[in-house]
Amino acid sequence: MPSLAMHLLFPRRDRILRLKEGAVEVIPAPDLVDEEGKPRYERLWYHLRGLEARGGYLGLGPEFALLRLQPFPSLQGFPLEEAVLAEAERSPLFAGEELLADYLLVAPEDERRVRVLYGAMPRRRAAWLYRLRPARVEPLPLLLWRYALGQSRGTSVLVLENLAHTLALFEGGVLKGFRYLTSGADEGSERLTEEVVRSLALFGHPGKVEEAWVLGLPTPPPLPPGLPAQRVEQLAPLNLAEAALAKELSLDLRPRRKALGEGLPREAQVAVFLAALFFAMGLVGKGVLENLKAAEARRAEALRQQVELLRAQTFQPARPRGLSLEEILRVAAERPENLWLTTLTAEENRLFLAGKALDPYAPLLLARRLGGRPGPIQASSEGERGPRVYTWEVEVAKAEAR
Repeated sequence: MPSLAMHLLFPRRDRILRLKEGAVEVIPAPDLVDEEGKPRYERLWYHLRGLEARGGYLGLGPEFALLRLQPFPSLQGFPLEEAVLAEAERSPLFAGEELLADYLLVAPEDERRVRVLYGAMPRRRAAWLYRLRPARVEPLPLLLWRYALGQSRGTSVLVLENLAHTLALFEGGVLKGFRYLTSGADEGSERLTEEVVRSLALFGHPGKVEEAWVLGLPTPPPLPPGLPAQRVEQLAPLNLAEAALAKELSLDLRPRRKALGEGLPREAQVAVFLAALFFAMGLVGKGVLENLKAAEARRAEALRQQVELLRAQTFQPARPRGLSLEEILRVAAERPENLWLTTLTAEENRLFLAGKALDPYAPLLLARRLGGRPGPIQASSEGERGPRVYTWEVEVAKAEAR
C-alpha cells in the first residue's frame, strides 16, 4: 500500500500542483515550456528537485509526455514494441529524439487487430527525471481514470478531468476511447457538452452513459449544461495516493535497463541474439530442457485434475445455452504452444483463467474465442537476458441452462 504521505506531483505548462496529505499546493513555474510550446525538461527537473519527488508519483501532462490509443496488427511474431516506438516517433513534439515508450494491451478489436494504449517521452529527458527517484512516471490522465473506475459502480463511465483536459469512455472497465478536449474541461459551456456528445458517438456510445465523473484539482471543473449522463459525480479527488501506484491501467516511463542488443542495427541485433542463444544453450544443456518438460507435464496433470473435478461438480442435465463449461475447458486445455494456464477457478456464475504467454496477443484471442473478458496483461523478463513473458487473466461467464 502506498503511503498516504507520498507526494503526487502534476506539472502543467506554467505551474506544478503538489498533492500531499489531502492538501493541494500550486507552485508557479512559468518557464516549463518555450515560446513554441516545446517542453523544457531541464527547467522541470530544476523545479521538481526541491519538491521531494523521491518515492512519489510524477504525472506528466501532454506538454511533457505522449499518450495515444490506437489499433495495431495482432499477428503472431509482429514486433509490437518496435511498432509502438515507431508510431510514437511520428509525433512532432519529440522530433529527432530517441524515445522511451511503454504500452498496455487494452482489448482485441477483431481477429487481426488489438487496441493499444501507449505513452512515450524522450529517453534522455526521462533519465534526468529518474535522477529524482520517483516511484512512477506516467502520463497524467491515467491516474484520474483509475480513480474514477475504482469509485464507480456503473457499466458505462465517462471521465472528464481538468489536469490534462481529457475525456475518456469506459465500458465494463475497458477503455473504449479518449481524446484531448478542444474546448477545455474548465469551459463548462454548451460547446463543451456538444464536444462530449460527438466524442461519445465517435467511441460507439451515442446517448447517455450511466455515470460521469467530473474531476479536477485544485477545484473540479464546472458542470457543462446537459451532460449526457444518468448520474454525475463532481469533485476534487484529494485521496489519490492509493490509485497512484495501482497496477491496473498504468504505464511506466522510467528508464529501464536496455535489452541485449537494443539500440544496435537490426543485423547486429540478430547476430548478438544468435550468439547469446547458442551460448546459453551450451551452458544450460539437456538438464534445463528436461526441467521444462517436467514442469509442463506437472502443469498438464494439474489442469487435467482440475478439469475432472470441475466436470464432476458442475453436471447439468439441462441443455446449455451458448458456450458450455465443457467446451470452455476443452478450448482452454487445447491451448496454443505459446500460452499456458497456471490457474483455473470456478465460481457460481463465472470462470477465471490465468496463466502466462510468450505472445501478448494469445490471451486476447483466447478471451475472444471464449466470449470472455481479458484482464490486465503484465510483461516481465525472465532474468536480464530472458525472453519477455506475459502474465494474463481471462474471466468467462458460465453458460445458462434452458
